[in-house]
Amino acid sequence: MRYWCFLLSLVLLSGCVANQQEIEDLQGQIYTLNLQLQALDKRLSSLEKQVAKLTEQSKNFKRLESLANRQADLFAELEKIQTDQLRLNGQIEQLTYQQGQDREALREFQAEVLKRLTELEKRLAPASKEVKKKEKPDEEALYNQALNLYRQKRFQDAQKLFEKYLQLYPQGKRAPNAHFWIGECLFRTQRYEEAILEYQKVIDQFPKSNKVPAALLKQGFAFLRLGDTEAASIVFKKLIHQYPRTEQARIARKYLARLKKS
Repeated sequence: MRYWCFLLSLVLLSGCVANQQEIEDLQGQIYTLNLQLQALDKRLSSLEKQVAKLTEQSKNFKRLESLANRQADLFAELEKIQTDQLRLNGQIEQLTYQQGQDREALREFQAEVLKRLTELEKRLAPASKEVKKKEKPDEEALYNQALNLYRQKRFQDAQKLFEKYLQLYPQGKRAPNAHFWIGECLFRTQRYEEAILEYQKVIDQFPKSNKVPAALLKQGFAFLRLGDTEAASIVFKKLIHQYPRTEQARIARKYLARLKKS
């Protein structure tokens, strides 16, 4: 809409430019007429001197009569030029007035269009918010859909859907689980360093979640896959110390025993 208004403004302004050109042409004509008037005045002055001189010379009476007739013709031509000048001045005044009217009409039109656009945007704003609200998927359904993809071993698709869940529900009740399953998707696709970072989000951001022991255990496994047995031992010991009675702690003890023997 604003682009259309801008195009219309250019069309209207182009009309104003055309009027200005007409004014300039008329002013050029007036300037030419003024030059002609000046030339005629000089010629009249010269003729008047000649008439005065010939009046004293009776022998040149016929020539004086001819000059007098010429003088009358020049006066008639001068009168016509003055009439044309007045007509052109009137046209200039009319065009100048019309140009001002056109600009005023353009300003009023632009103001009216902007007013209507503002009112339309206000009316559409609630509807736009309502549409976005309706498009937002159900939290539980979205989480279950992502989990089903993981169970189907479609790990990349599952990761994208869990990430979408976290974008829409960063503090949702399934947020800790979503971070954990993203870590699992990364682990299953052998992106162990990224998996370790994702498990750490569960540990740091949701320390009271029941997914923390599982996140610690899988962190240890990821370090083992990377060949860093020292880091894996530290993580397993932390898990055993903080969650000694969990199934994950029991598994961590077995791995620590194997690492000590190796």
